[in-house]
Amino acid sequence: MLSAARGVLLDWDGCIAVNNRILPGAKQFITQNADRVAIVSNNSTHLPADLGEILAGHGVALPSDRIFLAGVEALRSVARSGVSRVMLCAAPRMRGFARSLGLRVVQDNPEAVVLMRDAHFTYRKLERAANALRQGARLIVANADRTHPGPYGRVVPETGALLAALLACVDERSVEPWVAGKPCPMLFERACEGLAITPEEAVMIGDNPETDGEGAARLGIRPILIGGASHLSLLDLLEPVAA
Repeated sequence: MLSAARGVLLDWDGCIAVNNRILPGAKQFITQNADRVAIVSNNSTHLPADLGEILAGHGVALPSDRIFLAGVEALRSVARSGVSRVMLCAAPRMRGFARSLGLRVVQDNPEAVVLMRDAHFTYRKLERAANALRQGARLIVANADRTHPGPYGRVVPETGALLAALLACVDERSVEPWVAGKPCPMLFERACEGLAITPEEAVMIGDNPETDGEGAARLGIRPILIGGASHLSLLDLLEPVAA
């Protein structure tokens, strides 16, 4: 599957890195497959250039236009939709990016609530967001993951955990979240477009059976699972080095 693919989509957390620290084999794998690699991640706290800098610090060159992140793509979609006033629960980095797209970040009377991983999420933010939804604001979510892998086997609370708290405060029948990240198709489609390939010409390598595995398969992308319940790692996918 891997040798036949024209495009290789790679997850970030738990696949390339944990806590943004590059995992064994990741540098060599990306280098071996540099011309056909794109990163497809539910990350909602960084910009593509940020992950590019992390890779560059390990001697890996990957253009930012081949890094597709749920937070960035969610905000781009909101900006293209014509919405201008957003309540944004997100890291400061993403708030600055939202403003660069022409979005007006507000605390009251938004047209949309945009939810991302927010390490400074508070009861007050929850109250404001819930009432904005009750008043008719749309709900845009970077990803529905409740956690992602952290160091030493720990988990890091993700956007989906905040989403669960927010939906507990509203009538879920009246709120239909739009989700940008995996397993929804948008990130996969954007990556295939960026590599100028069809989904059938790609493989998706990741550690999450639901987001990376099932999400890719629904679009016709062949998944390869590593880590977790899988016996494979990126080290197992490296091409043999000639003696």
